Amino acid sequence: MGQAYVATEEAFRIVSEWRLQKTVGRGTNELVVSEERDELKRQQQLLEQERQEFLRAKSFEEKRLAREKRIFDMEWKMLEEEWRRLAVEKERMGYKQSSAHGARDNDSGNAERAMPSDVTVSVFFSGVKNLRTLRKRYRDLIKIFHPDNVSGDTGVLQKINEEYETLKRKIERNR
Repeated sequence: MGQAYVATEEAFRIVSEWRLQKTVGRGTNELVVSEERDELKRQQQLLEQERQEFLRAKSFEEKRLAREKRIFDMEWKMLEEEWRRLAVEKERMGYKQSSAHGARDNDSGNAERAMPSDVTVSVFFSGVKNLRTLRKRYRDLIKIFHPDNVSGDTGVLQKINEEYETLKRKIERNR
């Protein structure tokens, strides 16, 4: 019986050690799983922060592009209007030249009417008759050609300011 007791005691010790290892192993596994879960949560938070930052940047870019498109559309509309006005003015100038020069133009056939080669910013203000219209046109031009805008130009803006002041004085004098 002594041997059976020793064998049983030995088996009990082996089983106890095995259970201890399993318990320690499970605790270690639970610790590893817990650490991995915490790391996963941290990575999820970082990913969410990056997503939020991306959405903010995307929103900012969409607003910037919309603003640039609005400015471009305004600029395009003004240019179309001015080209129409220039065409009318050119036609009128051609008519005046042909009537002033009389037969000389008729002899030359289809002589081209030369427009000035240096178009100034006064073209932007053509057709402006009163102070209110002048101010509105000036504000629109400032929005388009301001140096902070993508299509801005300091030189053109200075010329616009000079032309505005000149026309403003002229209109106020005529009042």
